[in-house]
Amino acid sequence: MSEATIEERIAARTDLVVAGATAVSAEVGGLSFKDMGQVMEFAKLMAVAGQAVPKHLRGQPGACLAVALQSLNWRMDPFAVANKSYSVNDRIAYEAQLIHAVIEQRAPIKGRIKGKIEGEGAKRRWRLWCETDDGDRVDYEGPEIGTIKTKNSPLWTADPDQQLWYYSVRAMCRRHFPDVILGVYEKDEIQSEAMRDVTPSDRPSRINLAQRISQSSEDMPKTAPISPDSGEVVEGQAEVTASNDAISDAAFRAPKR
Repeated sequence: MSEATIEERIAARTDLVVAGATAVSAEVGGLSFKDMGQVMEFAKLMAVAGQAVPKHLRGQPGACLAVALQSLNWRMDPFAVANKSYSVNDRIAYEAQLIHAVIEQRAPIKGRIKGKIEGEGAKRRWRLWCETDDGDRVDYEGPEIGTIKTKNSPLWTADPDQQLWYYSVRAMCRRHFPDVILGVYEKDEIQSEAMRDVTPSDRPSRINLAQRISQSSEDMPKTAPISPDSGEVVEGQAEVTASNDAISDAAFRAPKR
């Protein structure tokens, strides 16, 4: 089914009366939803918004709903959040800049997170600190840039200190304020989770009875039997005999129930 057809079907099922009743607010990301019905209808409108949203959200009302709900939680404009989102490994991820903005806005801190850059080359890192609403000071020593494996953003080359700042602020938040960005990941984080086979290569594989029988028959000497009547070799009987012997041997060794 073409993208245009999908969007036409979504548009046909959108309740414009419900969507149109959504109040405009200057305090909650530009919109104030009354109930879940309005959010769902708004998600449909996002899905048919064309260039107003990234390609991975076009014709995808479910994904748009997820982004819209996340925006409500963050009290941000749904379209602004959508345009800072990506589809990575079949999951929705967000730009580091957006996650930084969310942390600054929602973390229980006074003012903003402050930092000082230290070291050179692979040893370069940020030392961060902030004051919580309770009056406590939180200090965090970010990772050295040389220890960070996944670096897909062009900022790692163009402006490494800025990208290292985003990385360190996010890591600081996950340690001290995990509820702020719970379940939210930056695109490099998801890309670093690429699926891999973790089964040890030296782990012995399990072999079922049929495979053991087959291996036993292959290992046995293929001595051709002699026909008791004519003294001639009976063609094909050697393989059958070896297989039958292997089956009998396997049955003999099997524990009795």
